[in-house]
Amino acid sequence: MSRQVNNIKPLSLRRVLALWASIAISLFALGAAMPVERAEASAYTCLWYIVRRGDTLGELAIRYNTTVLTLRRVNGLKTTRIYVGQRLCIPRYAPPASPQPPAGPWLGEYWNNTILSGPPTLTRHESAINFNWGFGSPDLMRVQPDYFSARWTRKINLSAGIWRFAADVDDGIRIWVDGQVVLDALNFVGRQTPSIDLPLTQGTHEIRVDYVEQTQRAFIKLNITRVGSLPPQPTPPSPPGVGFNNGPWTVDFFANTNFAGPAASRTVVCCLRFDWNGAPPASGVPGTSFSARFSQVRYFPSGIYQLVARVDDGIRIYLDGNLIMDEFREQSVRTFTANVNLGAGNHSIVVEYVQYGGTSNVSLYWDFLGDPSNPRAAAVSPAPYFPPLP
Repeated sequence: MSRQVNNIKPLSLRRVLALWASIAISLFALGAAMPVERAEASAYTCLWYIVRRGDTLGELAIRYNTTVLTLRRVNGLKTTRIYVGQRLCIPRYAPPASPQPPAGPWLGEYWNNTILSGPPTLTRHESAINFNWGFGSPDLMRVQPDYFSARWTRKINLSAGIWRFAADVDDGIRIWVDGQVVLDALNFVGRQTPSIDLPLTQGTHEIRVDYVEQTQRAFIKLNITRVGSLPPQPTPPSPPGVGFNNGPWTVDFFANTNFAGPAASRTVVCCLRFDWNGAPPASGVPGTSFSARFSQVRYFPSGIYQLVARVDDGIRIYLDGNLIMDEFREQSVRTFTANVNLGAGNHSIVVEYVQYGGTSNVSLYWDFLGDPSNPRAAAVSPAPYFPPLP
Protein backbone atom coordinates (compact mmCIF):
# COMPACT_ATOMS: atom_id res chain seq x y z
CA MET A 1 0.00 0.00 0.00
CA SER A 2 2.79 2.37 0.91
CA ARG A 3 4.57 1.50 -2.31
CA GLN A 4 1.40 2.35 -4.30
CA VAL A 5 1.05 5.67 -2.55
CA ASN A 6 4.69 6.43 -3.03
CA ASN A 7 4.35 5.66 -6.73
CA ILE A 8 1.63 8.36 -7.25
CA LYS A 9 3.15 11.28 -9.03
CA PRO A 10 2.37 14.69 -7.61
CA LEU A 11 0.12 16.90 -9.78
CA SER A 12 1.70 19.84 -11.40
CA LEU A 13 0.40 23.29 -10.63
CA ARG A 14 -0.91 23.61 -14.19
CA ARG A 15 -2.96 20.43 -13.90
CA VAL A 16 -4.36 21.48 -10.50
CA LEU A 17 -5.49 24.83 -11.88
CA ALA A 18 -7.06 23.17 -14.92
CA LEU A 19 -8.92 20.71 -12.70
CA TRP A 20 -10.27 23.48 -10.47
CA ALA A 21 -11.35 25.50 -13.52
CA SER A 22 -13.26 22.51 -14.89
CA ILE A 23 -15.02 21.94 -11.56
CA ALA A 24 -15.90 25.63 -11.26
CA ILE A 25 -17.36 25.75 -14.77
CA SER A 26 -19.46 22.63 -14.08
CA LEU A 27 -20.76 24.03 -10.80
CA PHE A 28 -21.58 27.35 -12.43
CA ALA A 29 -23.46 25.63 -15.25
CA LEU A 30 -25.36 23.46 -12.78
CA GLY A 31 -26.26 26.41 -10.58
CA ALA A 32 -27.27 28.56 -13.52
CA ALA A 33 -29.38 25.86 -15.13
CA MET A 34 -31.87 25.64 -12.27
CA PRO A 35 -32.90 29.32 -12.30
CA VAL A 36 -33.19 29.14 -16.08
CA GLU A 37 -35.65 26.24 -15.82
CA ARG A 38 -37.67 28.12 -13.19
CA ALA A 39 -37.62 31.26 -15.32
CA GLU A 40 -38.86 29.32 -18.36
CA ALA A 41 -41.58 27.68 -16.29
CA SER A 42 -42.85 31.06 -15.12
CA ALA A 43 -42.50 32.74 -18.52
CA TYR A 44 -45.24 30.78 -20.27
CA THR A 45 -48.83 29.78 -19.69
CA CYS A 46 -50.54 26.62 -20.89
CA LEU A 47 -53.08 26.60 -23.66
CA TRP A 48 -54.62 23.20 -23.02
CA TYR A 49 -55.27 21.10 -26.09
CA ILE A 50 -57.17 17.79 -26.34
CA VAL A 51 -55.57 15.46 -28.87
CA ARG A 52 -57.85 14.47 -31.76
CA ARG A 53 -57.59 11.67 -34.27
CA GLY A 54 -54.79 12.30 -36.77
CA ASP A 55 -52.83 14.74 -34.56
CA THR A 56 -49.06 14.42 -34.25
CA LEU A 57 -46.57 16.38 -32.19
CA GLY A 58 -44.95 17.64 -35.38
CA GLU A 59 -48.21 19.03 -36.74
CA LEU A 60 -49.10 20.61 -33.40
CA ALA A 61 -45.65 22.19 -33.18
CA ILE A 62 -46.10 23.78 -36.63
CA ARG A 63 -49.66 24.91 -35.87
CA TYR A 64 -48.73 26.57 -32.59
CA ASN A 65 -45.34 27.92 -33.67
CA THR A 66 -43.26 25.83 -31.29
CA THR A 67 -41.02 22.72 -31.46
CA VAL A 68 -41.49 19.01 -30.82
CA LEU A 69 -38.73 19.15 -28.19
CA THR A 70 -40.53 21.94 -26.32
CA LEU A 71 -43.83 20.04 -26.37
CA ARG A 72 -42.13 16.92 -25.04
CA ARG A 73 -40.31 18.86 -22.32
CA VAL A 74 -43.31 20.79 -20.94
CA ASN A 75 -45.55 17.70 -21.03
CA GLY A 76 -42.97 15.24 -19.68
CA LEU A 77 -43.16 13.02 -22.78
CA LYS A 78 -40.40 10.43 -23.20
CA THR A 79 -41.34 9.79 -26.83
CA THR A 80 -43.27 11.57 -29.57
CA ARG A 81 -46.24 9.22 -29.23
CA ILE A 82 -49.57 10.83 -28.24
CA TYR A 83 -53.08 9.37 -28.05
CA VAL A 84 -56.63 10.59 -28.74
CA GLY A 85 -58.11 12.39 -25.74
CA GLN A 86 -54.71 13.22 -24.23
CA ARG A 87 -54.49 16.68 -22.63
CA LEU A 88 -51.41 18.59 -23.76
CA CYS A 89 -50.00 21.88 -22.57
CA ILE A 90 -49.16 24.18 -25.48
CA PRO A 91 -46.75 26.74 -24.00
CA ARG A 92 -47.64 30.35 -24.73
CA TYR A 93 -44.88 32.83 -24.01
CA ALA A 94 -45.80 36.37 -23.03
CA PRO A 95 -44.64 38.90 -25.62
CA PRO A 96 -42.56 41.84 -24.47
CA ALA A 97 -44.54 44.79 -23.19
CA SER A 98 -45.43 47.30 -25.89
CA PRO A 99 -47.45 50.52 -25.94
CA GLN A 100 -51.18 49.83 -26.11
CA PRO A 101 -53.04 51.10 -29.18
CA PRO A 102 -55.86 53.56 -28.59
CA ALA A 103 -59.17 51.97 -27.63
CA GLY A 104 -61.47 51.26 -30.58
CA PRO A 105 -65.24 51.63 -30.72
CA TRP A 106 -65.89 47.86 -30.69
CA LEU A 107 -65.77 45.91 -27.44
CA GLY A 108 -64.50 42.43 -28.33
CA GLU A 109 -65.01 39.38 -26.10
CA TYR A 110 -63.65 35.89 -26.82
CA TRP A 111 -64.50 32.44 -25.43
CA ASN A 112 -62.86 29.01 -25.66
CA ASN A 113 -66.20 27.46 -26.62
CA THR A 114 -68.67 27.82 -29.48
CA ILE A 115 -71.66 28.99 -27.43
CA LEU A 116 -70.34 32.33 -26.08
CA SER A 117 -70.76 30.95 -22.58
CA GLY A 118 -69.11 31.81 -19.29
CA PRO A 119 -66.58 34.56 -18.54
CA PRO A 120 -64.63 35.55 -21.68
CA THR A 121 -60.98 34.49 -21.76
CA LEU A 122 -60.04 37.68 -23.62
CA THR A 123 -61.59 41.16 -23.67
CA ARG A 124 -60.26 44.11 -25.64
CA HIS A 125 -61.31 47.16 -27.66
CA GLU A 126 -60.92 47.03 -31.43
CA SER A 127 -61.17 49.59 -34.20
CA ALA A 128 -63.01 47.42 -36.73
CA ILE A 129 -64.34 43.91 -37.31
CA ASN A 130 -61.78 42.89 -39.90
CA PHE A 131 -59.72 39.85 -38.90
CA ASN A 132 -58.00 36.99 -40.69
CA TRP A 133 -56.47 34.62 -38.16
CA GLY A 134 -55.74 31.87 -40.71
CA PHE A 135 -55.34 28.61 -38.79
CA GLY A 136 -54.60 30.54 -35.59
CA SER A 137 -56.71 32.55 -33.16
CA PRO A 138 -57.12 36.13 -31.88
CA ASP A 139 -54.53 35.47 -29.13
CA LEU A 140 -52.77 32.10 -29.00
CA MET A 141 -51.91 32.64 -25.34
CA ARG A 142 -55.57 32.78 -24.33
CA VAL A 143 -57.80 31.66 -27.21
CA GLN A 144 -57.56 28.23 -28.84
CA PRO A 145 -57.34 28.11 -32.66
CA ASP A 146 -60.47 25.99 -33.18
CA TYR A 147 -63.89 25.88 -31.53
CA PHE A 148 -63.89 29.42 -30.16
CA SER A 149 -66.47 32.22 -30.29
CA ALA A 150 -66.47 36.00 -30.12
CA ARG A 151 -68.82 38.93 -29.65
CA TRP A 152 -68.37 42.57 -30.64
CA THR A 153 -70.68 45.36 -29.45
CA ARG A 154 -70.80 49.10 -29.99
CA LYS A 155 -73.17 52.06 -30.22
CA ILE A 156 -73.09 54.06 -33.42
CA ASN A 157 -74.85 57.23 -34.54
CA LEU A 158 -76.39 56.76 -37.98
CA SER A 159 -78.28 59.05 -40.30
CA ALA A 160 -81.74 58.01 -41.45
CA GLY A 161 -81.60 55.68 -44.44
CA ILE A 162 -81.19 52.14 -45.72
CA TRP A 163 -78.07 50.58 -44.17
CA ARG A 164 -76.39 47.45 -45.51
CA PHE A 165 -74.69 45.00 -43.15
CA ALA A 166 -72.41 42.81 -45.32
CA ALA A 167 -70.08 40.13 -43.94
CA ASP A 168 -67.36 37.84 -45.27
CA VAL A 169 -66.93 35.19 -42.62
CA ASP A 170 -65.77 31.67 -41.82
CA ASP A 171 -67.67 30.14 -40.00
CA GLY A 172 -70.87 31.50 -38.33
CA ILE A 173 -72.26 34.99 -37.72
CA ARG A 174 -75.31 36.55 -36.06
CA ILE A 175 -76.07 40.30 -36.17
CA TRP A 176 -78.27 42.20 -33.71
CA VAL A 177 -79.53 45.78 -34.11
CA ASP A 178 -81.17 47.50 -31.14
CA GLY A 179 -81.70 44.18 -29.37
CA GLN A 180 -83.31 42.41 -32.37
CA VAL A 181 -81.72 39.65 -34.46
CA VAL A 182 -81.61 40.89 -38.07
CA LEU A 183 -79.30 38.25 -39.58
CA ASP A 184 -78.78 34.74 -38.22
CA ALA A 185 -76.24 32.40 -39.82
CA LEU A 186 -74.44 31.38 -36.62
CA ASN A 187 -74.65 27.63 -37.28
CA PHE A 188 -73.18 27.83 -40.78
CA VAL A 189 -69.89 25.94 -41.32
CA GLY A 190 -67.47 27.25 -43.94
CA ARG A 191 -67.11 30.53 -45.76
CA GLN A 192 -70.22 32.67 -46.35
CA THR A 193 -71.00 36.24 -47.44
CA PRO A 194 -74.40 37.13 -45.94
CA SER A 195 -75.84 40.65 -46.08
CA ILE A 196 -79.04 42.48 -45.18
CA ASP A 197 -80.43 45.97 -45.87
CA LEU A 198 -82.18 47.67 -42.95
CA PRO A 199 -84.23 50.89 -42.78
CA LEU A 200 -82.87 52.79 -39.77
CA THR A 201 -83.93 56.11 -38.31
CA GLN A 202 -81.63 58.97 -37.40
CA GLY A 203 -79.96 58.45 -34.03
CA THR A 204 -77.86 56.08 -31.95
CA HIS A 205 -78.20 52.36 -32.61
CA GLU A 206 -76.68 49.45 -30.69
CA ILE A 207 -74.93 46.88 -32.88
CA ARG A 208 -73.91 43.41 -31.71
CA VAL A 209 -72.09 40.78 -33.76
CA ASP A 210 -71.71 37.14 -32.63
CA TYR A 211 -69.11 34.89 -34.28
CA VAL A 212 -68.31 31.17 -34.07
CA GLU A 213 -65.19 29.41 -35.40
CA GLN A 214 -65.38 25.65 -35.84
CA THR A 215 -62.20 24.32 -37.51
CA GLN A 216 -59.64 25.21 -40.17
CA ARG A 217 -59.48 28.84 -41.27
CA ALA A 218 -60.89 31.64 -39.13
CA PHE A 219 -61.74 35.10 -40.45
CA ILE A 220 -64.48 37.73 -40.30
CA LYS A 221 -65.01 41.09 -41.97
CA LEU A 222 -68.07 43.30 -41.52
CA ASN A 223 -68.93 46.41 -43.52
CA ILE A 224 -71.77 48.77 -42.58
CA THR A 225 -72.65 51.20 -45.39
CA ARG A 226 -75.57 53.47 -46.25
CA VAL A 227 -77.10 52.41 -49.57
CA GLY A 228 -80.30 54.45 -49.81
CA SER A 229 -82.81 56.86 -48.31
CA LEU A 230 -85.97 56.12 -46.39
CA PRO A 231 -89.23 56.69 -48.30
CA PRO A 232 -91.00 59.91 -47.29
CA GLN A 233 -93.44 59.44 -44.44
CA PRO A 234 -96.82 61.19 -44.32
CA THR A 235 -97.21 63.78 -41.60
CA PRO A 236 -99.76 62.38 -39.15
CA PRO A 237 -102.66 64.71 -38.46
CA SER A 238 -103.65 65.57 -34.94
CA PRO A 239 -105.78 62.89 -33.27
CA PRO A 240 -109.37 63.40 -34.36
CA GLY A 241 -111.90 64.22 -31.68
CA VAL A 242 -115.67 64.49 -31.71
CA GLY A 243 -116.99 65.56 -35.09
CA PHE A 244 -119.00 64.50 -38.10
CA ASN A 245 -116.83 66.06 -40.84
CA ASN A 246 -115.04 62.75 -41.31
CA GLY A 247 -115.34 62.46 -45.09
CA PRO A 248 -115.10 62.33 -47.93
CA TRP A 249 -117.28 59.24 -48.23
CA THR A 250 -118.16 57.48 -51.47
CA VAL A 251 -121.82 56.39 -51.26
CA ASP A 252 -123.61 53.78 -53.36
CA PHE A 253 -127.44 53.71 -53.01
CA PHE A 254 -129.45 50.59 -53.90
CA ALA A 255 -133.20 50.41 -54.57
CA ASN A 256 -133.47 47.29 -52.40
CA THR A 257 -132.49 46.14 -48.91
CA ASN A 258 -129.74 43.66 -49.85
CA PHE A 259 -127.34 45.67 -52.07
CA ALA A 260 -128.43 43.63 -55.09
CA GLY A 261 -127.57 44.63 -58.64
CA PRO A 262 -125.79 47.77 -59.75
CA ALA A 263 -126.09 50.87 -57.59
CA ALA A 264 -129.00 53.12 -58.49
CA SER A 265 -126.95 56.18 -57.56
CA ARG A 266 -123.37 57.04 -56.57
CA THR A 267 -122.20 60.26 -54.95
CA VAL A 268 -119.53 61.70 -52.64
CA VAL A 269 -120.47 63.32 -49.32
CA CYS A 270 -118.48 65.25 -46.75
CA CYS A 271 -119.80 63.47 -43.70
CA LEU A 272 -121.93 60.58 -42.57
CA ARG A 273 -124.91 62.27 -40.91
CA PHE A 274 -128.33 61.97 -42.54
CA ASP A 275 -132.00 62.16 -41.54
CA TRP A 276 -134.12 61.61 -44.64
CA ASN A 277 -137.34 61.23 -42.58
CA GLY A 278 -138.89 58.95 -45.18
CA ALA A 279 -137.82 61.01 -48.22
CA PRO A 280 -135.80 59.39 -51.06
CA PRO A 281 -132.06 59.67 -50.29
CA ALA A 282 -131.06 59.98 -53.97
CA SER A 283 -132.45 59.97 -57.48
CA GLY A 284 -133.85 56.58 -58.49
CA VAL A 285 -134.01 55.37 -54.87
CA PRO A 286 -137.31 54.98 -52.97
CA GLY A 287 -137.89 56.60 -49.57
CA THR A 288 -138.26 53.18 -47.91
CA SER A 289 -136.82 49.70 -48.43
CA PHE A 290 -133.42 50.84 -49.67
CA SER A 291 -129.79 50.28 -48.69
CA ALA A 292 -126.59 52.32 -48.88
CA ARG A 293 -122.88 51.57 -48.68
CA PHE A 294 -120.46 54.28 -47.47
CA SER A 295 -116.70 53.72 -47.93
CA GLN A 296 -113.41 55.57 -47.48
CA VAL A 297 -109.70 55.06 -46.72
CA ARG A 298 -108.40 57.32 -43.96
CA TYR A 299 -105.15 57.87 -42.06
CA PHE A 300 -105.32 57.34 -38.28
CA PRO A 301 -102.55 57.98 -35.75
CA SER A 302 -102.04 55.01 -33.45
CA GLY A 303 -104.40 54.82 -30.49
CA ILE A 304 -107.76 53.60 -29.22
CA TYR A 305 -110.85 54.97 -30.96
CA GLN A 306 -114.54 54.72 -30.21
CA LEU A 307 -116.92 54.59 -33.17
CA VAL A 308 -120.43 55.86 -32.33
CA ALA A 309 -123.37 55.21 -34.65
CA ARG A 310 -127.04 56.25 -34.41
CA VAL A 311 -129.34 54.53 -36.83
CA ASP A 312 -132.89 53.67 -37.86
CA ASP A 313 -132.98 50.87 -39.05
CA GLY A 314 -129.86 48.68 -39.43
CA ILE A 315 -126.09 49.18 -39.70
CA ARG A 316 -122.91 47.13 -40.26
CA ILE A 317 -119.37 48.54 -40.00
CA TYR A 318 -116.21 46.93 -41.43
CA LEU A 319 -112.72 48.14 -40.49
CA ASP A 320 -109.92 46.85 -42.73
CA GLY A 321 -112.29 44.08 -43.84
CA ASN A 322 -113.16 43.01 -40.29
CA LEU A 323 -116.74 43.29 -39.03
CA ILE A 324 -116.66 45.42 -35.86
CA MET A 325 -120.37 46.34 -35.56
CA ASP A 326 -123.35 44.24 -36.70
CA GLU A 327 -126.78 45.70 -35.95
CA PHE A 328 -128.32 44.93 -39.33
CA ARG A 329 -132.04 44.60 -38.57
CA GLU A 330 -135.31 46.52 -38.47
CA GLN A 331 -135.49 48.66 -35.34
CA SER A 332 -136.32 52.11 -34.06
CA VAL A 333 -133.60 54.71 -33.67
CA ARG A 334 -130.78 53.44 -31.45
CA THR A 335 -127.14 54.28 -30.62
CA PHE A 336 -124.28 51.74 -30.84
CA THR A 337 -120.56 51.98 -30.02
CA ALA A 338 -117.42 49.97 -30.80
CA ASN A 339 -113.87 50.50 -29.47
CA VAL A 340 -110.91 49.65 -31.71
CA ASN A 341 -107.12 49.77 -31.27
CA LEU A 342 -105.52 51.12 -34.44
CA GLY A 343 -101.90 51.26 -35.51
CA ALA A 344 -100.69 54.39 -37.27
CA GLY A 345 -101.47 54.24 -40.98
CA ASN A 346 -104.24 54.12 -43.57
CA HIS A 347 -107.35 52.13 -42.68
CA SER A 348 -110.37 51.14 -44.77
CA ILE A 349 -113.86 51.88 -43.37
CA VAL A 350 -117.08 50.52 -44.91
CA VAL A 351 -120.51 51.32 -43.46
CA GLU A 352 -123.59 49.44 -44.70
CA TYR A 353 -127.03 50.90 -43.92
CA VAL A 354 -130.49 49.45 -44.50
CA GLN A 355 -133.93 51.08 -44.25
CA TYR A 356 -137.02 48.87 -44.09
CA GLY A 357 -139.81 51.38 -43.45
CA GLY A 358 -140.85 54.43 -41.49
CA THR A 359 -138.24 57.03 -40.52
CA SER A 360 -134.75 56.81 -42.03
CA ASN A 361 -131.57 58.23 -40.51
CA VAL A 362 -127.91 57.26 -40.00
CA SER A 363 -125.02 59.09 -38.33
CA LEU A 364 -121.44 58.07 -37.50
CA TYR A 365 -118.52 59.74 -35.76
CA TRP A 366 -115.43 58.55 -33.87
CA ASP A 367 -113.68 59.80 -30.78
CA PHE A 368 -109.96 59.43 -29.92
CA LEU A 369 -109.73 57.85 -26.46
CA GLY A 370 -105.95 57.89 -26.04
CA ASP A 371 -102.76 55.88 -26.24
CA PRO A 372 -103.20 52.09 -25.81
CA SER A 373 -100.58 52.11 -23.03
CA ASN A 374 -103.03 54.14 -20.92
CA PRO A 375 -105.14 51.57 -19.03
CA ARG A 376 -107.99 54.08 -18.75
CA ALA A 377 -108.18 54.62 -22.50
CA ALA A 378 -110.23 51.51 -23.22
CA ALA A 379 -112.32 51.83 -20.07
CA VAL A 380 -113.40 55.46 -20.28
CA SER A 381 -116.07 56.04 -22.92
CA PRO A 382 -117.55 59.51 -23.42
CA ALA A 383 -121.30 59.87 -23.66
CA PRO A 384 -122.52 59.72 -27.28
CA TYR A 385 -122.77 63.20 -28.73
CA PHE A 386 -125.43 63.88 -31.36
CA PRO A 387 -126.29 67.57 -31.69
CA PRO A 388 -129.48 68.37 -33.58
CA LEU A 389 -129.28 68.58 -37.34
CA PRO A 390 -129.27 72.13 -38.70
